[in-house]
Amino acid sequence: MSENMKIFDEVEEMITSAEKKQFSEKVIEHFHNPRNYGKLDNYDCYTYMTGICGDTVGFFLKLSEGKIERIGYETDGCGPTVACASALSCMAEGLSFAEAMSMQGKDLVDYLDGLPIENTHCADLAVNTLKGALEKCNTDS
Repeated sequence: MSENMKIFDEVEEMITSAEKKQFSEKVIEHFHNPRNYGKLDNYDCYTYMTGICGDTVGFFLKLSEGKIERIGYETDGCGPTVACASALSCMAEGLSFAEAMSMQGKDLVDYLDGLPIENTHCADLAVNTLKGALEKCNTDS
């Protein structure tokens, strides 16, 4: 193994160790392997919102028979924001309009097995953005 690869491995281990001290395995997994990332080619509605920290999240929804059939998102946010948008996209897929509109940031935090208090606004941003997109949808789809 080259000296550069050893250094890379050491830095990667330091980062992973620091993440594990602060975040749950689910948060780390959704950050490193985000699900449903990207704008859908064919969507019924979308919206973008910017949070108090400056991160922006956009959700794109395809509805069928009053349920979220497909969901995609984009974000320029930090790791916890990416994790929240990814996890929420998994949680929301297949939900009815009413079920998705009843979701709260706390539901997402619970799904992720917790977030540090300084990152709970990331969950609120993701949930509020999803609700904003739903409000723009034709619920008769």
